[in-house]
Amino acid sequence: MPRLAGTSRDRRRFVTHNAIAAAGTWSAGVFGLLLQAFISHHFRPALYGQAFAVFSFYIIITGPAAAFSRMVAWTTSRERAADAPERRESGALLRVTNARLLGAGTLIGAACIVAAPAIAQYLHVDASFVVLGALGTPFLLATSPLLASLQGEQRWVPWSVLSLGIALSRIAFVAIFVYPFGIAGVMLGTSVGAAVIYVIALAMVWPQIREGRRQTSGWRTHWRFLVVSFASTLTMSVLVGSDVLLVEHFFSARAGGQFSSAAVASRALYFAMNSLASVLFPVVASRHVGSRTARSAVTASVALALGGGLLGLVVFSAGGHVILRSFSGRAYEAASSYIGWYALGMPMLAAILMLSNTQQILADLRLLWVLVPGAILKPLLIFFFHQSLLMVSLMSDVAIGALLVALALRYALLVRGHDRAARLTEEERLEPRTAQELVATQAPRSVL
Repeated sequence: MPRLAGTSRDRRRFVTHNAIAAAGTWSAGVFGLLLQAFISHHFRPALYGQAFAVFSFYIIITGPAAAFSRMVAWTTSRERAADAPERRESGALLRVTNARLLGAGTLIGAACIVAAPAIAQYLHVDASFVVLGALGTPFLLATSPLLASLQGEQRWVPWSVLSLGIALSRIAFVAIFVYPFGIAGVMLGTSVGAAVIYVIALAMVWPQIREGRRQTSGWRTHWRFLVVSFASTLTMSVLVGSDVLLVEHFFSARAGGQFSSAAVASRALYFAMNSLASVLFPVVASRHVGSRTARSAVTASVALALGGGLLGLVVFSAGGHVILRSFSGRAYEAASSYIGWYALGMPMLAAILMLSNTQQILADLRLLWVLVPGAILKPLLIFFFHQSLLMVSLMSDVAIGALLVALALRYALLVRGHDRAARLTEEERLEPRTAQELVATQAPRSVL
């Protein structure tokens, strides 16, 4: 029977990689919080809420690019686990994916510019915010697979440096543009920062892209994985950003800004747990090549995320006033009445990402029966139950918790099926030898 936990060396490597990835993501998260604190302290809640609503809108649009990124990371991890002397398929796939996402992002950005008046009317924001945010769409889409190449290679130091660079670039360019252009400079700085980071990331993985020119590759052979991964990333994008958009639509501009501040502060927990999901994905992919599971790593990661959720509920409920006053200013303290409940769901959201990523490896289309309802549930609950922002936060927790339970049950069934198949394989392997031993021991007795 194969060992599910892996060797002690695997465990040490997993812990080390998590530490490196955590250093990058946590540092990036800290700088991201500093950026949001800078913006919220300089602008009243209404303007801050409008800028963050547009930012959340583009998170939902560009989030599904992670599906193609996981395809790149998955292919790279499998080649690495198989000790392929020439990893040209992953390089060719990276080259094709980069070009296609850059082109798709250009088309999506152009469509958003054309539809800017309608989008602005729904979100109750200035149309210029939508236009400025659209400028960075091609680069936000195309940077994701470049990062995924480093993830698949398990090059966690450059991956962490680049993750940190994304946060630093936003701070730098937002600070440059916010003074001459006001709140509109936030979206302009974000777009310019995305373009700069794309160029840097492209330079870091250029050897792999150049190697991929020697071989043709496409998405067709990975279509099952791509469909499942796209559904998963779309679900995550909706879970992360839909509440901010609906609050901006249903509530006043001031209440929307306060909710956005609570969301940003709470999401620090989500991004803190993201390093676990980032390291877990290539580990599961490489073990899948050898027909092994990563049950211990998955269970430990999910348990840590759930513990973070309970800790977030306690800390943010008790210190909500202090956190919001320090992070955003006194104008945002009204959100302290519900920030603890919102914080509860953020680590659970990271646990969903871990379980979803783990099950994507199998490229099983039946996972869609869990993901599609999970994507619909949160906006549907908020649409019908938004009497208060506390109710919105609770509905967010209910939707996230329901999807987490469904994914956990499905993963438990998959592991149980794997164990049963492993036992049957072992019994079939041992059965002929056992029969021979039985004949050998019985033959002398029959002679006597």
